[in-house]
Amino acid sequence: MRMTKKFKLQIAAKNVDLYKWVTEMTPAEYESFSKGHKAMGSYFENGEFFMVNVENMGNEMIVQHYHLKEHTEDRLRFYSDRTKAYIWRWIPAIVGVPWELKVTPIDNNSCEFSCTIGADFPSRLLAFAAWINGFGGFFMRKHLADEGEKFARNIEKKFNNPTLGATKLGL
Repeated sequence: MRMTKKFKLQIAAKNVDLYKWVTEMTPAEYESFSKGHKAMGSYFENGEFFMVNVENMGNEMIVQHYHLKEHTEDRLRFYSDRTKAYIWRWIPAIVGVPWELKVTPIDNNSCEFSCTIGADFPSRLLAFAAWINGFGGFFMRKHLADEGEKFARNIEKKFNNPTLGATKLGL
């Protein structure tokens, strides 16, 4: 299952560097993007970027172990193949969680930011249990809309500074 939410940014796509944005994100910033975000840590190991975060989505607590699989300035693809989710707060389950961020130009002064999240459940029974509890649909959509909007506004704010854009372009 995958869900995508798109947001318009009032900034040229060429001025946005998603890799810089995510690798420089602080725990306080991450926690400010959703009331469900409880903690975050990130690190580089052997030149690869990893992020661990704890969040509540609906009634579920989730501990995600993201590995940045692909990145360019305009696209990031993370995957957590060992996210621990607690269904009904009691039943632990390991779930695969994709997270993708992308920026697409609209014109010279604006772009579209898209955020995709999902859950790859190890069994249909677990997927059904999560769906009944709202994790597989309602709460995930609500969480995506909340954090995605705040991600978008933060990206827009950080990269709308002409000095940042000039630095990025080597000027």
